[in-house]
Amino acid sequence: MTNEDRATAFVLGSLSPGERDEVTRERLYNADLDEHIRLAEQLFVGLQRSDSAGVKVPASTWAGVEQALARENEALADKQVQECGDGDWQVHGVGIDFKPLWSDSAILIRCNPGAVEESHGQPVDLDEHILVIAGDLDVGGRKFGTGDYIRVPAGAVHQRMETHCGCLLFTEYRAVASISVATSEALVEGRPVFG
Repeated sequence: MTNEDRATAFVLGSLSPGERDEVTRERLYNADLDEHIRLAEQLFVGLQRSDSAGVKVPASTWAGVEQALARENEALADKQVQECGDGDWQVHGVGIDFKPLWSDSAILIRCNPGAVEESHGQPVDLDEHILVIAGDLDVGGRKFGTGDYIRVPAGAVHQRMETHCGCLLFTEYRAVASISVATSEALVEGRPVFG
């Protein structure tokens, strides 16, 4: 089934609960599927039930909605909230987008199915912490899935990464507590570091 077909079935409600859950998760990291769902929602908005015209909603229902909104506003008043699809997604490479969260060092990375990032050197002063939020990730031949964590140490070679079905990653770059000048030079030159 194509992404367009899945999006149409999702919006029209013709998927089983399990299939619907799968599409809901996948749209977090599959930008193409997410875009097809948004388009289908716009296209089919006129098919929503219109037989409720003239039906009055009881005041108690509205009061409950207002109370729930007030509780939500109070609970989130001093919080920073950003839904996955919101924000300024930027292109990192073919099929790979990212967006900063609370800083440029904490980002979400969204990879479409088949996306690849080739092997590259890690900065000598930053560890990279990767958490697979959803989907699959293959790093240097090892497969990781939802909930798995990977740390790429400062100065290391970041092995080739690819995803077969797509993935959503949380990545944070953290400064190495302190490294000596000799250690830093060894990392830059690719010599082993012991200690």
